[in-house]
Amino acid sequence: MTTQLDTQIGFKKETTFGEFITPDKFAEFLTEDLDRQPTYAQSASQRPGAIVDRADRRVLVKDEYGGSFTVEGTVKGLGALFEAAFGSGSSNAVPAASGAYQQLFTPVTTDYLPSYTIQKGIPTLGGGAAQPHAFLGCVCSGFELNATNAAVPTLKFNFLGKDLDTATALATASYPAANELLSFTGGSIKIGGTVVVPTTTALASGGTDAANVREVNFTWDNGLDSNGFNLGGGGKRSRKPALGKRTGSGTLTVEYTANTLRDAYLAQTSLALVLEFEYPVALDTGVYPTLQLVLPVIQLEGDLPKANGTDVITQSIGFTLLDGGVAGAPIYVAIVTAESAI
Repeated sequence: MTTQLDTQIGFKKETTFGEFITPDKFAEFLTEDLDRQPTYAQSASQRPGAIVDRADRRVLVKDEYGGSFTVEGTVKGLGALFEAAFGSGSSNAVPAASGAYQQLFTPVTTDYLPSYTIQKGIPTLGGGAAQPHAFLGCVCSGFELNATNAAVPTLKFNFLGKDLDTATALATASYPAANELLSFTGGSIKIGGTVVVPTTTALASGGTDAANVREVNFTWDNGLDSNGFNLGGGGKRSRKPALGKRTGSGTLTVEYTANTLRDAYLAQTSLALVLEFEYPVALDTGVYPTLQLVLPVIQLEGDLPKANGTDVITQSIGFTLLDGGVAGAPIYVAIVTAESAI
C-alpha cells in the first residue's frame, strides 16, 4: 500500500543509448518535472463542412522527453549526479585520513556525455502501487545550485531524454545510510585573491574570505544541441545530444559593506570564486565532509549600490564564468565524502 508521499527516483548510467538499465542509485528529491514533450502537426487544409480542425489530420511529428529533479545538498550521493553533469569524475582516498575520499569533477572536452535511465515511481491515489515511468537516453544538460541564508543548499539537475518505458517493473529503492544535510551554517565563500584549484586528493585553497554574501546561485549549461531527430528514428532522438559551448553564470546577493565588488565590476577585474559547504562532524582528524564549487575566473555584471529606504542596502551582482587560460578547467566540483566510489 502507498500514499502520495511514496514517490521515488532512481537512475543509472546506460551501456547503450536509450536502452533500459535497472537503476541502482536513488535520489531523495524535492521536486521533479520529468515528462513527455511531444510536437504535433495539424493540417491546415480546407474542405467543405470542416469548421474546426479534424482529428484525422493531426499527427505526431516529434517525440521528445526530458525534465529535471531537485535535491538537497547532502554528504553522500551527489557525486553520481555531478558525474552526469560533467561527463566524468574521479574518486581517491584522502591521504593520511581513514575512511575519507575526494571526488573531483571537471567538464569533459569530447562528445558525448553519458546517458542514463531515470526511472520514477508515482503512486496512484487510494493506496495503489507506485507506477513506473522510465525515461531512457537521458543526458544531463546542466545543473543549478542555490544557496540561501538560513536554508539547505539545493541542486537542480536538468536532462534531455530519448524515450519512455512504462512496462518495466519499478526498481526497489535504497539509499545511503547516515546521509546528513549540508547547510548554510557550514557554508563559506571566497571572492578574489589567489586560489589554488583542487586536485584529486586536496580541496582548493587560498582566496579572500567574503563575509557579506547572503545568497548565491549558479547555473551550468552544457550547451547540448537540440537536433538528432533524424529519418528512421520514429520521431525520437537517434543519437545523444552533442556538446556545445558550455556556459556558467550566477548571482550574488551581498550586503553593501565595502566598494570591493563595485570596483571589480567597474574595472572588469577577473576574480576567483570558491563556494564551500562543510559538515561539522569529521570523517577523520581535520577532514570533514565537504562540497566545494570552484570557479577560477569570473567577471561581475553589476550592479551599483542603491538606496533601500530604511532597510540594509544590498546588491544583486550577476557574474559570468570565463576561461582565464591559466587553470586546467573553467570549473571544478570537489566532494569529500565517506563514499569510496562515485
